[in-house]
Amino acid sequence: MHELASTFQEHVEIMAVEAPHDLILGWGRRLELAVKNYGKALGVRKGPWKNDLKAVLKDSLVGRGISAEISHLRKRRNEVAHTAPKCIPANDAIQYARMAADLVWLLGRAQDVREGRAPLREP
Repeated sequence: MHELASTFQEHVEIMAVEAPHDLILGWGRRLELAVKNYGKALGVRKGPWKNDLKAVLKDSLVGRGISAEISHLRKRRNEVAHTAPKCIPANDAIQYARMAADLVWLLGRAQDVREGRAPLREP
């Protein structure tokens, strides 16, 4: 019988072997939703995803380096989604999921700070 993963690490390791494309597409979608949600916090109205990314790029809590990484991950996700299927090494899928998860967390944290639900720095 299959046991359920009890940690993020176990989950991504299983998914990376069994369905690496799904792991990248799933975390790519989570990252896209986090960017759009943060865009709303910055006052971006409905529209293309690029509008939200541009607003994030200009935001002082996030900055250019993070925005560049988001763009890089978005490009990788699009390659997986729109090109002929290729073998994806498990380590590549795991690295993608970890980076996307970190960025989703960072955007959520920045939004909490922006909306006054958390201090800029932990005591």
